Amino acid sequence: MKYLATFLLIMSFVGIGIFGSTLFDHAMMDGSDSGCVASALDGTACPTSIMAMTLHHVSALQALTTTLPSSSNWLLLLASLLLISVSIFIFYKNLLLPKLEFLPQRLRDLTLHSLYSKQRITSWLSLFELSPAL
Repeated sequence: MKYLATFLLIMSFVGIGIFGSTLFDHAMMDGSDSGCVASALDGTACPTSIMAMTLHHVSALQALTTTLPSSSNWLLLLASLLLISVSIFIFYKNLLLPKLEFLPQRLRDLTLHSLYSKQRITSWLSLFELSPAL
């Protein structure tokens, strides 16, 4: 499970890097007079207040979510999801279902532990059996 989480974390950083490099062009930082990268995307003025900055980011998120990817992107997305699901099924068959062969061993350990605990409690209580009352 640790390796799966590590793999997903690395792949998410790679995806963010690829998405970020394709979204932002490095040439827009060269001749810009304001240095505001976000306003260069849609051609609006750079926000000056916190409220304007918040509204600018919300509108950028709305524009990002309303765009429709092309059919080749959908095909690439479906193929990658299929590849990920097949690899999880092949390599991590027991990801959802635990191995049942360890169940009798675990039950035996729990039984021995409970018997040992009962012995310790009984021996502790036997110390107070003949002790004087306070």
